Amino acid sequence: MMTKSNWLLAAAFVAGTTDIAGAVHARTESGSTLEERLERRERQDEPPADCCDPWQLRRRLDRIEASTEHLPFGLELGSGIATSYEYDLNDPGSRRISLRSFDRNHDSFVLDLFQLRISRAPGVDGVGFVAKIDFGKLAERLGTDWDGDGTSGNVAAERDPVDLQEAYVTYDVPGLPDLRLRAGKFVTPLGAEVIEPWSNPNISRSLAFAWADPFTHVGATASYAFGSQASLMLGIVNGWDNVVDANDGKTLVGSLGLTPVERLSFTINGIYGAEQPDRGDAKRGSIDLVSTIKPGAGFAIVLNYLYGNETDLGVGGDAEWNAFSGILAYDLAAALPLPVGLALRGEYFDDSDGTRLPTPDGNGFGAHQSAWEVTTTLQVVLAPGLMLRTEYRYDKGRHRLYEKSPVGAAADFRNDQHTIAAEMSYVF
Repeated sequence: MMTKSNWLLAAAFVAGTTDIAGAVHARTESGSTLEERLERRERQDEPPADCCDPWQLRRRLDRIEASTEHLPFGLELGSGIATSYEYDLNDPGSRRISLRSFDRNHDSFVLDLFQLRISRAPGVDGVGFVAKIDFGKLAERLGTDWDGDGTSGNVAAERDPVDLQEAYVTYDVPGLPDLRLRAGKFVTPLGAEVIEPWSNPNISRSLAFAWADPFTHVGATASYAFGSQASLMLGIVNGWDNVVDANDGKTLVGSLGLTPVERLSFTINGIYGAEQPDRGDAKRGSIDLVSTIKPGAGFAIVLNYLYGNETDLGVGGDAEWNAFSGILAYDLAAALPLPVGLALRGEYFDDSDGTRLPTPDGNGFGAHQSAWEVTTTLQVVLAPGLMLRTEYRYDKGRHRLYEKSPVGAAADFRNDQHTIAAEMSYVF
């Protein structure tokens, strides 16, 4: 028999259970049961299903990369940075390495070049353009004559470590897609080496690059491609490295490229015109032959011969010069942990009338000057676009062309020079 108190307790228990059941039932009808709320909370705390999927991340990165590579209006953007260190064992008092074009600083790290390139390949309308802006010591030493007085470095624009290396427009003639017109400022076709450090086999440039070739021109050219085996370019420009012409004459420039077989190519380049300030009668001409041979995978031989002359120099009449260089470049086996390459350059420069090479040892205009050099370079590709190089170079001259003096002492010169260098560059 249940007592009255037991009945009351049982009734209270049933009533409480009914209330809880009703409450649970009510929440179930609203979709908010305790279990569902816990599950929903867990789902909120979890990351999205595709957030950690590596393929999804890769697709997102590809889209970002594509958006930077394919800019609006078909624009393309590129850049590069090069920093170097060089030491001259002659320890020149001026801290300047003799007979060099860009790599002049002794015992110093140098920001050689930061280059920004923007271009547009000819579209359906046939119009394209290229612009390169250089920053750093290389830009300062390009020697561009911006004011047309026939000299470089006498105005602020010519001493600034910022230079507009190239800026030109191209036009592919409708109906003749192999005929291209170009106008503006552009690099010279002459020579086997180029301005950008990372595009050469060696860190230092050759004597011919420094003393026998122009760097840039301002003018107009027309080029025609005869299939894949031949091309021809002809143009008229202001002259050597001048934005504004320094005289009343113009300069003709041309280039003929031949590729008879896949592993062999020849390029014949020439330039002729008035280059002395305010003198259109004196003429300077130069012609060079560049031959590239690729006997096998990773192996290249580049041969370059140059002849130049100038008339009516005023202090000795006519003058001429010759230069010959050969470069052997070889990429070692891909089995190595990192891509490694070797380059060897040998060169002889004959300035028979003493008009191209500087004469710091007192041999003036007209003295027969000549010099030769041997350069070895080792390069390692650390990552895509990132390259580390080291170099040893030996120079020797017919006369004492290379400075050797302690700081504060009277300048002394010797007839040879040893230098070592290192360079890191990144192209992207």
